[in-house]
Amino acid sequence: MIAIGLRESLQNEMTYRMESVEDWRGLEIRQVDALLLDAKHVPETELYEVREQFPDASITYVVDEFTSALTAFAAAHQIRLVYPTRLASYLDEEVGQNSSTPILAFWGVYPRLGTTTIALAVAHVLAAQHGKSVGVLGLNAYDPGTAMVPGAEHHMDDMLSYLAQQKLDPETLQAAMESVLRVKYLPGLQNQTRALAVMPEHVRHLLHVARSQFEVLVLDVGSALNTALALEGLQAATHRYVISNDLVATQRQLLRQMDYILRPLGVEPSDLMLVGSQVHGKGGLAKSVGMMQLASIPYYPSIDIYAEQSPEPMKVFLGEKTFRKAVETLAQSAVTASATTEVAPSVRA
Repeated sequence: MIAIGLRESLQNEMTYRMESVEDWRGLEIRQVDALLLDAKHVPETELYEVREQFPDASITYVVDEFTSALTAFAAAHQIRLVYPTRLASYLDEEVGQNSSTPILAFWGVYPRLGTTTIALAVAHVLAAQHGKSVGVLGLNAYDPGTAMVPGAEHHMDDMLSYLAQQKLDPETLQAAMESVLRVKYLPGLQNQTRALAVMPEHVRHLLHVARSQFEVLVLDVGSALNTALALEGLQAATHRYVISNDLVATQRQLLRQMDYILRPLGVEPSDLMLVGSQVHGKGGLAKSVGMMQLASIPYYPSIDIYAEQSPEPMKVFLGEKTFRKAVETLAQSAVTASATTEVAPSVRA
């Protein structure tokens, strides 16, 4: 959260990790998720301009008095009003809760590695075993990912006009999502010619709306990292999973993508969790690419063929014990807090 001109009395009370700046205009080229504006520094006459510059940001306005005009304006432009004395508790209840939404991004180094299948399966386990409301967004601009959803009626294409106008609302998003077992799924683009027409601000708007509707978001970013859909999804994620097999060509592609795309975006190997899919051997993959491997799924082409002919292909994969166990491990990685057990120096020695 970025605080604009927060009065000294509030700064002394706040214990939140915030970046404080004096002028919101200096943030023009930055991606901003949340703004905390103090009326002592940002007058009401600038609020409209602030909202236009940051259409997707969560904006909280600290004000000493709620006038009828200000209240109506805030309601129209989705700006939260709060008294200075209520700010700390408000951030605890609202902003802190929203920012804790886990976002799981699944990136497949090559197509046909089962990235969409794994993403949907993990989402189902999170819903079925962990009681989460889960939404899955197909951010793959080159494959709609409907092999696991026979007869899908909606796709990302249906959302593009809403996203371009920054007018997507929760009801429209929910209505466009397909039901897959226990989760809601928005398949990716059908029309590949529009892959590069989706802008970063469009994707951020989509994620902003989706986060308000689900306890967990799962993103299928596909394999091609040359679209705003894929790159914004990876950057927004709290958990990043890379799907790879153990073939040398795949490993080389992964390392190239790290050097030319991910590292320049600030994503290091330590930020990724490796998932072996369609692996042919045992071990060696993690060491070869220098990443921590979380799970491994063997190569079984007979199941793929059978699943494609089934009216409920996801159930076919989830019925396979090795696949199910790997998926449950991935789901557990997203809902379990890390352990930080203290070890006595004598034991460490």
